[in-house]
Amino acid sequence: MPACNVQLLGAKKKILAGFSTATSQFRVGYVEQTEVFQTTPPTLKMRACRLVAAKSTLAAHVDSIRGDPSDKQGRAYREEIRKNIKKWQEPPPAKQPKPLPVPDSEPKKKRGGRRLRKVKERYAITDMRKLANRMQFGVPEESSMGK
Repeated sequence: MPACNVQLLGAKKKILAGFSTATSQFRVGYVEQTEVFQTTPPTLKMRACRLVAAKSTLAAHVDSIRGDPSDKQGRAYREEIRKNIKKWQEPPPAKQPKPLPVPDSEPKKKRGGRRLRKVKERYAITDMRKLANRMQFGVPEESSMGK
């Protein structure tokens, strides 16, 4: 039997008749009654349910072929489940600051084209601006300070 079906064993189909399904728990049956599932925080319960179902399926395979007369394999599976749940509860590692790449010294080669020429033409200094910016030599200019 696949683990997804083991997860559903013993689950009762809830008939909510139009009510919200946000608070109800689906797809949880006998697995919900395990000690590992009960001690898991609510945010991780579905992940833990999947993990317990998968490991119990593996343990059932081992039992069916009488592969492990002592219960070492089952205990190893339980410890693996507990380690995984502990690992899920740990905060994620802090992000390391990444240094900026070394800037290129030469300017990047931009491709030309009609669009680029139009942009350059739009923002280029016109002849009227050039004439307005010219200064006469030897003639004092009025400053903006009012002096």
